[in-house]
Amino acid sequence: MDFLKKVLIVYANSGAGHRRAAEALYKVAVEHHPAEEIQLLDILDYSTPIFKKSYPDTYMFMINKCPWFWAFSYHFLDLPLIDRIGRLFRRATNSKHCKPFEQLVMSEQPEVIVTTHFLPNEVVGRLKRKHGLTTTLITCITDYYPHAFWRNQGIDLYVTPHESLAPRLQKLGVKKDQIYPLGIPIDPIFSVNQDQAQVRKKLGLDLNQFTILIASGGFGIGSFEELLFELDKIEGQLQILVVCGKNQKLEDELKEAVKRLKKNIKVYGYVQNMHELMEASDILISKSGGLTVTEAMAKGLPLIVTNPIPGQESSNCNFVVQNNAGKKADNPQQARSWITELQKNHSGLNTLKSNIKQLGRPNSAHNIWEVVEKYLGKED
Repeated sequence: MDFLKKVLIVYANSGAGHRRAAEALYKVAVEHHPAEEIQLLDILDYSTPIFKKSYPDTYMFMINKCPWFWAFSYHFLDLPLIDRIGRLFRRATNSKHCKPFEQLVMSEQPEVIVTTHFLPNEVVGRLKRKHGLTTTLITCITDYYPHAFWRNQGIDLYVTPHESLAPRLQKLGVKKDQIYPLGIPIDPIFSVNQDQAQVRKKLGLDLNQFTILIASGGFGIGSFEELLFELDKIEGQLQILVVCGKNQKLEDELKEAVKRLKKNIKVYGYVQNMHELMEASDILISKSGGLTVTEAMAKGLPLIVTNPIPGQESSNCNFVVQNNAGKKADNPQQARSWITELQKNHSGLNTLKSNIKQLGRPNSAHNIWEVVEKYLGKED
């Protein structure tokens, strides 16, 4: 087998999911699909200081302070005419601020670039059109709706989370043979099935209690105190695991709040064993980020989606609900209602577990590299 030569895996750290998907691809490539040279990088590290700071900060400001404006922008920029106009502006802006990345790519001349964010697609696509770059560009769409942002003339292959997204991409002008529904790349550790009782024992949990996992996301966004007080009203025994991410303030507040509650509640900060927490749980309450949804699918863990970010997370939520793999809760009271119902309705819970498991693509990262190797003629 011929090895891939020079490989770049590129993301934009404007959300933890894009980085985690890229890290999963890097991990699997290094361990199972070696190349002569593999680099993992954040395109924002190769941009101007103001762009590196403003790109994620602007996004975080909009989804936290004015989500209505983000929702409007997301849908408005998805309109064909507006997309064409906006694309011209983005190309000029990205080229101006991402010169160091352009210089890196042109000097390195990688054989293949695999991306988990649309920003590097626009920069690399321009280099292919304007400067004769011959690199193969493959992008992994990290949400369950392909926004027009993802389409680019320079992309050779599109990896999608699910086959149902193909018609939308084809409507955007992508050829059918360019679309590979292999799933969003996740760490292969989520593909390893463990005995739930053993995991609960390891984590110091009750072996028989209904277990709820609440995840705040990588940035620890959201208010969970009200949710905990609602869940504490549920009759009977249950245990709750809360992951606060890197939000130390949230972690401290919740650790104080749980002192006033009756249920067995464990509060965690940033964790590196989310796969074990998912394995130990019966249901996940979370926002619907693409990576979180995909990891839950791999573990067969039903979702109750709360406060999805308008736009991409709303699309992810719709995908889960439409496939009867989870529920949407518009407020903490509705989340409590769903939990109460599913605790009693074992058949309904098992249906959700079966459906979400069927949607899973736990070996997505490995399968993506197999396609890359085959496309470039490097397979066995």
